Formats: sequence, C-alpha cells, structure tokens
Amino acid sequence: MRSQVFHDFDAFAESVQDIDSKMLLRQPKRRVWSTYSVDLDPISIQLGKLGSGNVAQGQLRSDGYMLYLPLTNAVEYTANGAVLQNNSIAILEPGCEFCVSTKVEHDWCVVFVPTYLLDDGADFTFSASKLCRVTHTNRQATVQLRTALLQIFSAANSAHFEQSPAATCASQEVLKVVNSIVGLKQPVEPNHEGRPKISRQEIIRSSMELLDQQAGTPVSVLDLAAAASVSERTLRTAFNEYFGMGPVQYLQLRHFHRVHRAIKAAAPEETSVHQILVEQGEWAFGRFASRYHRLFGELPSETLRKSKV
Repeated sequence: MRSQVFHDFDAFAESVQDIDSKMLLRQPKRRVWSTYSVDLDPISIQLGKLGSGNVAQGQLRSDGYMLYLPLTNAVEYTANGAVLQNNSIAILEPGCEFCVSTKVEHDWCVVFVPTYLLDDGADFTFSASKLCRVTHTNRQATVQLRTALLQIFSAANSAHFEQSPAATCASQEVLKVVNSIVGLKQPVEPNHEGRPKISRQEIIRSSMELLDQQAGTPVSVLDLAAAASVSERTLRTAFNEYFGMGPVQYLQLRHFHRVHRAIKAAAPEETSVHQILVEQGEWAFGRFASRYHRLFGELPSETLRKSKV
C-alpha cells in the first residue's frame, strides 16, 4: 500500500488516480489531505481523507468503470447533482464527465475496474452516453463492497500483500460485487419539477466551454446564462444542483484557485503579489488577501515566498 500525506491541496488533487480532473478547495477545516492506494492488478483502489470540502470535476479514463463510495456519515455528497444517500454509490462509466461535490471535510473510497474484466453475461449494456449515475438500491451489495475495500486496506498494511494469493482472492471478491452493482439500472438524474428543455448537463457543459475559452478574462453570471441559452434563474438552479453552490460562488472559487496557481508559479525575485493580483483583475488587495487566507491558510505574500523553494 502506498500512502501520501499532503499539506498542499493541488498536490493532493494530482495524486488522485484514473481521472483527469480539476479540483476546487472548499471550507478547509484541517489542511491535511491523504491518499492510500492499493494495486490489485489490474484493479486499483484508493482511499481519500480530506480535511476540507471540495469540487472534483473532470473525466474518467475510457477503459474502465469507477465506483465512488462516500465514507463519512452526516455529510452530503453529490455526483452530477444526484445526492448520495447512506449506502449509495456513484458509478462512473468509461470516459464519462463527472462532478463530485462536498462542502466539508470527508472521506471517500474509489475502485477502478477495467471494462474487459466485467461479466459479459451480466444484466447490463455499456452505455454509449458515458454516464455518471447513482445507485439507491441493493444496500446489501453496497455494504459488502464497502466492507471488502476497507478490509483490503487493513490487510495491505502487511508487507507484500499486493503480490500475495490473498490479494488475488480479494480482487476476485471485489470484481464479483462490482459486477452486481454496475448491472443495476438507475436514473441518470433526479426528477426535478420544472426541468428546462435544455438539460442540466448541457447547461453546465456550455458554461464550462465559455469559461475555458475566456480563461483569465472576467465572466459574469449573465455571460454564462447567455452561453447556455437559459435564464439566470435556470442557470442558478443548474449550478446549485450540480456543484452544490450557485454560479457566483463557483466563479469566485474558481478565480481564487486561478490566482493561487499564478502566485505559486511566479518567481518572487521577478514580480510582486500586487503585480500578480492586478494581472488577475484584483484591486481590493486587503479584502482579497483576507479571503485568500481563509481559503488557503496563508497570505498571498507567503505563497509567493514559498514559490522559490
């Protein structure tokens, strides 16, 4: 088993396996993020312990399924806007776009299974639409998978577990349960009254395309609504369901992370915090520094000094 402890959120985000994602930090309580990884070749398992909430948005690799299990009670997890209840699992199909969101510190576990290992005779077909869906049924299978994965992490503390016959048996048990869970037919999104003709997924995709095109340029809620061809009210509903926050908060959070990365990438002997902030569209330096400190646990000047290390 490989364990890593991070005090830098971006470094933690880069350690998460099998996905191509962008992560935004939310409401940090403990500035420690840890991952524990077990390789049951070709199945991979990873456990995350986060001292904060976060938004993880991206795409799963195209050659397998990932199952995401929330581990912390009394914390609301959402996957593409669907709430993960107790004993539910998010199933990410090969190549799917996803957004997993939490507001506060939490733990999770994921298992990645290559598509070719799944049972050809199971009661499911591979979806061409590349979905992220949430199971709300088959509690027994969910508990069985969670128990098996946590037992594997416990056993992996022993030397050479990943190359042992025990690991082979564990892999077979996990694969059996994954087959039963992936085969469940579930609705893609919760049924909300007043659903617009333009789907939430389309609204989010249009918004993200505009943000990518206008990287570094201020974008307003009105701009996002126009890009998605919906009203601001509909846009707010879509963002709250998908990200667990409105578009204003999402844009602010994204902006703070962009500035944070710009400061980390700068050479302190060649620039100043004020120069970087101005280039990023900031002029209320004191107010920005206070909010930056609450989010990242240090002032912008401290981040810049660390960048030369």
